[in-house]
Amino acid sequence: MSAVIGAGVASLLGQTFSGQAAGAYGQRTTVRAVDAGGTAGATSTSAAGQDRGGATALSLSAEARAYLATMASSADATQSAAAREKATAARGWFDAQYARLGIGSALVNGQTAVDFSKQDRATLAVVAAGTAELFSADERQAAGAALQARFDAALMPHAVIARHTGDYAGLYAAAADYLGEAGAEERATTTFTLQSKAVAEGLAAARAVFGRAPATGNANDPVRALLDRTAATPATKPPAGASAATVASAARTMLDAQAARARDAGTELVFDATRQSGQKADFGPFENRTLAAIVQNVGDAFSPEEVRAARAELGQRTRTGLLDAFNKSDGDPMSRNAALLGQYLSMSGEERAVLGFGQDYADGILANHRLLSSLQGLLGGGDGASLLSYI
Repeated sequence: MSAVIGAGVASLLGQTFSGQAAGAYGQRTTVRAVDAGGTAGATSTSAAGQDRGGATALSLSAEARAYLATMASSADATQSAAAREKATAARGWFDAQYARLGIGSALVNGQTAVDFSKQDRATLAVVAAGTAELFSADERQAAGAALQARFDAALMPHAVIARHTGDYAGLYAAAADYLGEAGAEERATTTFTLQSKAVAEGLAAARAVFGRAPATGNANDPVRALLDRTAATPATKPPAGASAATVASAARTMLDAQAARARDAGTELVFDATRQSGQKADFGPFENRTLAAIVQNVGDAFSPEEVRAARAELGQRTRTGLLDAFNKSDGDPMSRNAALLGQYLSMSGEERAVLGFGQDYADGILANHRLLSSLQGLLGGGDGASLLSYI
């Protein structure tokens, strides 16, 4: 026997209806509400009272309906009291944290500044919902982010499985299970109601189409939000001077995000430009040093096709840069040397190693530059005597 917390019993009893509910061991029981003129306490157990399909018909009197409505109202009041109790305790906890940490908000520079790790899920839910109007906007936002992080942590393994198997229905089913574990306080929030409805719709859509994530178009769908976040290109890039391992890790994350987007769309990420199917890899957001880390296969983190594609992209960028340097020189050898040397100096050590631009390349440019400068000194004129003055 199971009970559903938060079911709208009172709303169901306020109208005449005829429906079927699952009884013990799957037996169906048909419950019919009757008006005040019905027989009080009447219960049909005779053959005539058997509904079609073998279900037992029960008629509820006005008194019975009133009793159930009272029970539902009492349950709602108990849940509200529990939520207020959680909210009051959370208010005291925030105030104690601020006093201990010497801060005045749950967010500092946009980042959560309090530790929610020891707060239970129900507490986070009542804070995020602004229960009893006890919490600031920052506190609600911080609690909501912590609640979302717990959802993400629980669902991420299922998201990985879905992307590799195409079984997105399993992901939505896991989300439904997670929401089903919510306590009465969380179930009473608007967020829970909206998310539960969105997940149910997403589950139905995922079961209808295998192999890709359903495009629910529902802003309250926490599963779709998780998929979109984990498939987004990272907003930050490795800082200047970051280690090769850090750069390679960033490159791996960027490629994985593109692969995730492709799988969610029901296709795959491809690196061969001649292929007619699949989602083509986009190296536009990748810096040259990041491409070089892929070519060097730092940490053995990249496949042969990823290495080949990155090498081709980096080579194309270098050829374009060299051609641009020649074009900007307007035929002036000195300007061309300066442009070529500038391009060399702008390269990271990884780029130079991958492209074969060693110190001898720079030395050759400098030697050529010195020779041209010397010839200009001999042929050019100026304050001192030059070769031209003798011609």
